[in-house]
Amino acid sequence: MKKLNSYLFHKRAQKYLSETPRSHRFVSYDKAKNILLLFESDLQEKNVNIRKIITQLQADGKKVSAWGFINKKEVETAILPEFRILHHKQTDFFRKPIQSFINELEDQEFDLMIDLSLQPIVTLEYIAMYAKATMKTGVHKTDLPIFDFVLDTEGIKATFQDAASTENQIDETYLFDQIIFYLKSIQTKD
Repeated sequence: MKKLNSYLFHKRAQKYLSETPRSHRFVSYDKAKNILLLFESDLQEKNVNIRKIITQLQADGKKVSAWGFINKKEVETAILPEFRILHHKQTDFFRKPIQSFINELEDQEFDLMIDLSLQPIVTLEYIAMYAKATMKTGVHKTDLPIFDFVLDTEGIKATFQDAASTENQIDETYLFDQIIFYLKSIQTKD
């Protein structure tokens, strides 16, 4: 079923991306005021790392909306405008978010979208595709041109495996730190 959902997403994404022009440009960390975070929720729905990231961004004066997905039929976390966790009942049979969520997403505009999911999650891929963001960033998970700035973590994973260290692991915090490091380091003349 997972392969069918992935295949269908790729077909829908190719069509959507070819028919929907998008103006995108590099957005430095300082210029990003409105940020969309995408994440895979932990099963307990605590999401400690994500909540720390949101607090850090808000402390820097950023407006943050966080959308997550959990592989469960029900969630206990309340759906709020700035923090929500989607689950199976809020997606169709092929894991595409229901239309009301897509409409809500398309009604908002973001300076920066950061996908902190480490593996392909079809629901989050749909959200990343439909989100109206000037710049979209995340981990290399697909060959589709959804992201403008992509981190390739395969080399990093190999380094961590060679070191056999339990201290060094790729998680949302590590990914976030890397993305922010590059967004703060790259200088543009606009």
